Amino acid sequence: MDIAIVNGLFAVAELLLSFVQILVLASIVVSWVGDPSNQIVQMIYSITEPIYRPIRKLTNRIPGPLDWAPFAVIILVIFLSTVLQSLKRNMLMQGGF
Repeated sequence: MDIAIVNGLFAVAELLLSFVQILVLASIVVSWVGDPSNQIVQMIYSITEPIYRPIRKLTNRIPGPLDWAPFAVIILVIFLSTVLQSLKRNMLMQGGF
């Protein structure tokens, strides 16, 4: 496979992960100060809630008033980004393209 295509795929994956991270941070902010009837707030919720739903099944057992799903998603995104960067670096060093 051509190196440009592989680099492009890695760039798209990293961009997608960054986008998810920004949306999660935005959802945290609008949950504190946002107007639920605002269309932008509703759009952010409509994108992030399907991401949170499976994680909430695991985090709802944690006692307390906090919603741990956004935090878990941020940790997961950071982990996936690190794995992608490591995979890309290893493929470049080994000439695996």
